[in-house]
Amino acid sequence: MIRFISIAVLSLVLAGSATPWSGESKSGLICTLTGKEIRACCCQLKDGQLYCPLANKTIQTCCCKSEG
Repeated sequence: MIRFISIAVLSLVLAGSATPWSGESKSGLICTLTGKEIRACCCQLKDGQLYCPLANKTIQTCCCKSEG
């Protein structure tokens, strides 16, 4: 009986840990200037200044923020 309970608990733990990796996986980043969800930081260095290509403007600090 204890063995059955142990196997059941282990199965639930493994199933729960596998859930975030199944289906869609989001990086959880958002461009604060446009509000668009992005997979990686969109900021670039252009002419020695930080630039956001999504907003088409020069910025002072990184505009990418993690969601949640």
